Amino acid sequence: MKKLILFISNRYRNLKIKDKLMVFISIIMAVCLLFIVVGFQYAFNSYDEQIYRKSSQVLIMSSSRIEDELKNIEDVTFEIMNDSVIQNALLRAKGEVTKYEQYQIEREIWEKLTNYIGSEKYIQSIHLFDLNGTEYRAGRAPSSILYEHKVEIITKARGGNGSNIWVTLNDSKESIFSTRLLKSYRNLSLERLGTLIIEVKLDEIVSELPKEWDGQEGYIMISRGDNIFFSEKPFAQLEQLNFTESSKQGYNIQEIDGKNYFVTYSKSPYANWTYWNVIPFGAMFAQVTAIKFFVLFFFLFLFMVAVYLVSKFSKRITNPIENLVSAMNHVQEGDFKVADSFKPSQDQDEVGILHRNFFHMIERINELINENYEKQLLIKDTEFKALQSQINPHFLYNTLESINWLAKINKQQQISKMVESLGYLLRNAISLKENIISVNEEIEMVKHYVTIQKFRFEERLDFHLSIQEDVKECAIPKLIVQPLVENAIQYGLEMMIEPCKIHVSAYQEGDLLFVVVEDNGPGMDEQQLENVQKGEITTKGNGIGLQNIDSRIKFVFGSSYGLQIESRVNEGTKVLIVIPCKKRWDYV
Repeated sequence: MKKLILFISNRYRNLKIKDKLMVFISIIMAVCLLFIVVGFQYAFNSYDEQIYRKSSQVLIMSSSRIEDELKNIEDVTFEIMNDSVIQNALLRAKGEVTKYEQYQIEREIWEKLTNYIGSEKYIQSIHLFDLNGTEYRAGRAPSSILYEHKVEIITKARGGNGSNIWVTLNDSKESIFSTRLLKSYRNLSLERLGTLIIEVKLDEIVSELPKEWDGQEGYIMISRGDNIFFSEKPFAQLEQLNFTESSKQGYNIQEIDGKNYFVTYSKSPYANWTYWNVIPFGAMFAQVTAIKFFVLFFFLFLFMVAVYLVSKFSKRITNPIENLVSAMNHVQEGDFKVADSFKPSQDQDEVGILHRNFFHMIERINELINENYEKQLLIKDTEFKALQSQINPHFLYNTLESINWLAKINKQQQISKMVESLGYLLRNAISLKENIISVNEEIEMVKHYVTIQKFRFEERLDFHLSIQEDVKECAIPKLIVQPLVENAIQYGLEMMIEPCKIHVSAYQEGDLLFVVVEDNGPGMDEQQLENVQKGEITTKGNGIGLQNIDSRIKFVFGSSYGLQIESRVNEGTKVLIVIPCKKRWDYV
């Protein structure tokens, strides 16, 4: 994954500016599109929830309305069961009766049933079967399906043992049946008298229910378990619906015959029925879908417009830059005459400023090239004079060498050593070839300097060296240790009568090189030390001051390196040089 990200990052960095702008705009538009899609999805989910809540409310109201009507009919069956006239008539019918008595019984029961059938408008017909199988009926013409399933209905009524039972039949598309076993309450005998069956027009109850939501008409279905016993639409279209929902109520979106439907369901404890409200999904969301596609197409249109505008805009930026790059390539190949054909942009933006600066730079380079030819003769003349100026130092070196050999011939060893040391110091001090030398070379200069001073101060100068072998090849600026030894002699030895000990040491700790020059001279108090560190005390003669040495070290190695001075009155002075420990050839 990291390699892929690195690869993409490298490819992006190597693209042209206009291509980077195109990629950048495309990423921004893609992110915006993602937010739009997520926002739409969130809005649609919220809209679905709102539809569900309202549809669920309509469905619950509809189911309550249906159940209220069914309960009213159930109350009618209870009144019929407890009607004294019907009870007496059925008791008489149990015995042997004449045809006239039978006619009287039928007349009494029919009159009562007729009164009851008008109490509820959704009752299709009322049927009462006595124990002899005789039917007493009132109301409109019954459905033929009633007689086809009469035995099944009577059996279920007996199973209810006097309570109301709602019977739904798969063959019945419009009606359901309320049935109840009639028992005698005379003397609490509870003997069977017959079976009551009421046919109820469920389709008429449902047809009067409100089923319209936001201008889209749905339809009601009722099921018991997995069995659909009522639907306003043909069953063939609804076989693909899922009727095994476990929750009490909810909604889902299902496809039927290639069309999506918004289905809301609600379970009712009354008769253990489930009510369904089915609304065509496409018609309901037609406007929302149209808005969604309009926004998407509008976004794509904006994307194309943005790409076009970015392309035009990027060319206004990149074309001047590409012209400038082309001119720079010519200059890189040595063609400085490009200024004659290069026309700088007159815009006041950064690119225009860069154009004009480049144009002025080329003109200046041409001027410098022309001036360079004039200065070549002056440089050669200067070199010639510099060569002449070397005659005097060489003459001085040769003279010192002659004195050295003359001293050796006359066996004047002290004079010979002093001349050799003086020649070595003079040669290295005047030489400008190298500013960075090794510790070993710097210590050699210190040795020759001390050699000359020993002839002057003799036993008063007690000089010691302590140099680690590992640091002898480390790099050090030229002439920074010798001036410190010279200061020790001037401010320490010359101020004392007794011998002065001067100790020079060099060692390495970690990545740092430490060079220490210390003496046991008179030292300095705090005020003098502070003035020395600030550079407020000038050196005697024309020597190199401590501040100058510190500045040279910082210039070469950085501000974190330099000199550190410690001094106490009558205890001496210690100067510490801290520089990085690097080999001399690292600076070559």
